[in-house]
Amino acid sequence: MTIAEFRGESGSIRLPPRRDVPLSARIVEVIDHPVFQRLRRVRQLGPLALIYPGATHHRFEHSVGVYGLAIEYLRALLRDPLAKSLTEADLLTCLLGALLHDLGHYPFAHSLEASHVGDLKPPRHEVLASELLYGRIRLQGDTGPTLASVIESRFSVAAEDIVSIIAQKSWTHARPERRLVASVISSGMDADKADYLERDGLHMGLPFGAQFDRQRLLSSLVVHPDGERIALAPGGRVAGESFIFARYAMFSEGYWHHTARAVAAMVEEALRDHRRRAPLSDASLIEQLVQLDDDRFLEHLLTQSPEGSASRALLSALTHGHRRLYKRVLTLTLAFDEPSLRTAYDRVYYLDRAQLDALRARLREVVGGMTGRRIQPWELLIDTPPRDKDHVEEIELVQDGVAQALSRSSQIVRGVAGDFVKVVKKIRVFVAPELREALDAKHGRRDVQQRLVEAILDFDADPDAQQRLL
Repeated sequence: MTIAEFRGESGSIRLPPRRDVPLSARIVEVIDHPVFQRLRRVRQLGPLALIYPGATHHRFEHSVGVYGLAIEYLRALLRDPLAKSLTEADLLTCLLGALLHDLGHYPFAHSLEASHVGDLKPPRHEVLASELLYGRIRLQGDTGPTLASVIESRFSVAAEDIVSIIAQKSWTHARPERRLVASVISSGMDADKADYLERDGLHMGLPFGAQFDRQRLLSSLVVHPDGERIALAPGGRVAGESFIFARYAMFSEGYWHHTARAVAAMVEEALRDHRRRAPLSDASLIEQLVQLDDDRFLEHLLTQSPEGSASRALLSALTHGHRRLYKRVLTLTLAFDEPSLRTAYDRVYYLDRAQLDALRARLREVVGGMTGRRIQPWELLIDTPPRDKDHVEEIELVQDGVAQALSRSSQIVRGVAGDFVKVVKKIRVFVAPELREALDAKHGRRDVQQRLVEAILDFDADPDAQQRLL
């Protein structure tokens, strides 16, 4: 099946690394809409530009890149007889979903989503995409037709279908064909991951994201025997293994690098403090966020932060040319052999927000005793890895009509999956740089770690908390 989007009848957009994305006239209309152009103002990696100077690329570049890869995925799938039931509407819904999957992103979205205070919790960016698509949230100066109306008039597909393919898990769609194309956007080896691994690695200066064999992955792409998701032919085995390893390496050395997590923890705590003092409704906060870029958002928060507040102290360390990043004083992982360290990890990992705040207060007391001074609440932060990334998503191989998870036959994949949880998912205690210097001047690093671990093990948390969270 050939559609205008495959032909690139209106030219192309060139993206790094030297990739041309074909454009149709109607896709150009979507890209030129103010709601999509807004993504030029939202950095792909938020505060990570403070660590990786080249990581200033934006959601716009990534979104167009995912769209381009989705075209390649669909072309590959259409070679498979199992894809013959896909309709033009299925293909267009997939391509528009790929292009618009990050439409609802806003500055520091991941940090803000994690910074809820009480009952205030901003909507996830997938949900906000619907508000922007239908024009329920309007950008300043945008008085033209909504993006939903452009899509429905130019593509003859329902805007609600685009919303569902962005917001729903791939396996929840009613039709198997829609589940299949949804897996192109969200699965163990989807176009979204394939693009951000390579693109983020390029801009961060890390080699890992480009080390999987994209061409082999595409040439081996097939439809799963159930007709509901993408899989790989046997010749794509190594490409699948390298894809999983690339994601592992990018999280280990990039997204969850200790300095990257320190900056994220600082921004998250500044946002929490701001919301405690200025409890805007989620709707009002989002109305502000969609009008601002990353730097203007931090500046906006700083101007509203009084002297002596956590947000003033933390944002002053990240703005106006300052770069005073927090430092580690304790790292916990499940890779430790010593039982007490593994127990400390479990104790912290399953605490809820209120309990984490109570533990922070206790650790400040310990550090205060070691330095001989009162520790301000914002001078010590605890960073716990996201609980929704507890596993490596499966990639399946299909041979002679039978599908099998790659992890069952690949020791490499099993090892990477185990190490992702045991090694990459770290809990860290960060302190202000001057506080780390004070600790180093009076105590050895090992002594500091031992006292913090003892305080964690002695911490009296709600005994039912772990069971509620498991």
